[in-house]
Amino acid sequence: KKDLKRKLPSPKPKPKTLVSQPSISSSFSSNHIIKIEPNTTSNNNTNTNNTTSSSSSISFQPPPKKKTRSKEPKEVRALHILKKHKASRRPASWRNPQITCTLQEAKEELEGLIEVLREASSSPEELRATFEELARTESDCSSAKRGGDLGFFGRKKMQPPFENASFALEVGELSGIVETSSGVHVILRIG
Repeated sequence: KKDLKRKLPSPKPKPKTLVSQPSISSSFSSNHIIKIEPNTTSNNNTNTNNTTSSSSSISFQPPPKKKTRSKEPKEVRALHILKKHKASRRPASWRNPQITCTLQEAKEELEGLIEVLREASSSPEELRATFEELARTESDCSSAKRGGDLGFFGRKKMQPPFENASFALEVGELSGIVETSSGVHVILRIG
């Protein structure tokens, strides 16, 4: 058989970069980078014919680092005021053994409290003090005795609408009306 290799030196090939696919190997994530670098060497034969043989080296590189976003906290701390209504899952509270107001009436009462809180929002200290005072007298939750303070809580500890609203707030931010099966709430995130 004849040697079919060219007699002229071949140009130096450029490195190839491949991104692995998830099905190629389970030990690499789908965004690992595989670089194939050609190694070109010249061999001198006794016939004075120059032949070029090439081989490749493969290197694996981890994926590029992603820009870090501000991470969601594992826990938040919130104050809240709860207004129950007759369709709440337990229409009774420390203030009233039998709650008979409608959902709409509970929302209207809470909207009035939110207006008072917005007027007091000129400073974070004033907002918190006003919120705690209103919670002690107006909230249907047993946390009223602590000024509505629920302490720190993580995900899956509260009803989903309440949890989502709490985690969406910035520290010092007041929510709008949040509706759960317990009733309607206004939330102030404090941590």
